[in-house]
Amino acid sequence: MKILFAAAVPLALAGCAQPYAPPVATPLTRAADPSTSRAARPGPGVANTLRTIAEPEDWRRLNDAQAPGGSS
Repeated sequence: MKILFAAAVPLALAGCAQPYAPPVATPLTRAADPSTSRAARPGPGVANTLRTIAEPEDWRRLNDAQAPGGSS
């Protein structure tokens, strides 16, 4: 019974409280304003590496070529 009372009192007090009025949003920038955006500068994350299409090779030979000790 105490748990029900402990849950009901805050709900009743919150129902009687004055509602919160959010601040006016006039100082915010419009989402469609083109003066706020700019083009991204090219950098290391924007680079493109050209790769050619090749047939699959033997995976054992590829693993041996990329192993730290070289070919085993």
